[in-house]
Amino acid sequence: MKKNVIVALFTLLAMPSFAQKVLHTNEKMLEIKVNGKISSKSWAINSKIKPDVFMAEVSNEKSEVIYSDGKNNLSFDLKKGETIDFLIIQNKKDTAYQRIIGIAPNVNFTKDYINKYKGKTEVAIPEVSELVNILMALHPDAEKEINMFDTKTEYYKQVKEYFKPYLNHPAIDTIKKYITDLQYIEDYKGNMFSNTSYRYYYALKMNACAYNFDKNGEIKNNGNIGQMAKGWYTFDPMKDAKVFQDFAKVSNFRVFYKNNQPYYTELLQRYNQLNPIQKMQNWLDKKFGFGYGSYAVYFSPLIYGAHSTSRFEDNGFTQTIMFIARADFDSKLTPTQNELLESRVVFTEIDHNYVNPVSDKYVKQINEALSNRKKWAKPTITDMYESPYKVFNEYMTFAVYILYVHDNYSKTDLDKYLPELNGMMSNMRGFAKFTDFNQVMLAKYKENPSINMTDLYEYMLDWCKKENEID
Repeated sequence: MKKNVIVALFTLLAMPSFAQKVLHTNEKMLEIKVNGKISSKSWAINSKIKPDVFMAEVSNEKSEVIYSDGKNNLSFDLKKGETIDFLIIQNKKDTAYQRIIGIAPNVNFTKDYINKYKGKTEVAIPEVSELVNILMALHPDAEKEINMFDTKTEYYKQVKEYFKPYLNHPAIDTIKKYITDLQYIEDYKGNMFSNTSYRYYYALKMNACAYNFDKNGEIKNNGNIGQMAKGWYTFDPMKDAKVFQDFAKVSNFRVFYKNNQPYYTELLQRYNQLNPIQKMQNWLDKKFGFGYGSYAVYFSPLIYGAHSTSRFEDNGFTQTIMFIARADFDSKLTPTQNELLESRVVFTEIDHNYVNPVSDKYVKQINEALSNRKKWAKPTITDMYESPYKVFNEYMTFAVYILYVHDNYSKTDLDKYLPELNGMMSNMRGFAKFTDFNQVMLAKYKENPSINMTDLYEYMLDWCKKENEID
């Protein structure tokens, strides 16, 4: 008995103090705002992490941080360097220990940076990004996985052959530590790594794009964006930059990267040929009534089906960055068909940066309209889209692409491409009602191509709500 008392006392002393404030909620996720701006749209309440830490970017002397479930709010005044602990009581029984830490802003757009990128689109295969993509593609199960890596190219064979002597390097051990749990997915008829592994993968390849090699061969953050995938994973994978840097040194990675410049240049030229980004941007700006100061598209020859995007704002300047696969030209298809097939990839990442901000205004309606998740998304292959908000945004981004195709290509091209996209979204990607959603939205748009995007949103949310209620 005495031993148990001592253990219990030690546990109490080891835990942080959470006596200040308590938020009661029946929800699984919360919205977090810092100084009125949304920092997290879907902060998952996790009682297993003690404490679960949220890093709040505070630029003022005192900033306001608000946690909200749509009904109940809890606010804090926070300064940079300050830590605040509190509790979340979920469903009147589960206790989640929370911690907020005030940190410096993630984004620092200087005048020189803005002058360099304002009004421009950059398409690149960044050097540090390619380094970490190579490290991940050297995972021993890379060729077994059906979505993360493109392992069918001569370039991949070169990567395997060149870096074969260095597979026992600690950098490879780091990758294997965080990319794990290969599982067979029946709906895909193939193997995929776990959702947690995917979050690490996204965070590493995205954050690496904010780094360069300096004149001494050291990997350094460029100082403009700290993390391009902030919040995507439980920590910044670039914390292991020194290990990756050592791999680059001992393997002569930079020589490999330099020797492959002709291939990278060829890929960049093909990408620009097949992706009319300026046309996409102009159309999206006009339809949504806002735009961005700059676009950047980063890719690797090793990326296959895992794409992502982030947007950043500072000093009156906005930039959206896409992380996608290379573009391929299929000789069996017409030039227009190739353009439709390839531009869809980047368009549906670009327009997330238009769709998501509009969706932010309708979170309550979205949660209600898509509350019956099984109707909208197959659980086994859509787990990464864990909230109604994320599911709806995926529906909307791809449906908006069809509106773009309607306005910029022939009816013949649209009619031929439409079934292909519907099948891919409804069957392969698991968004079960996308075909119906897409047809309803396109029909509404054809009635009035100048329809306000807000009106189109509300029309589709009304339709979703009705469909959601049908048994």
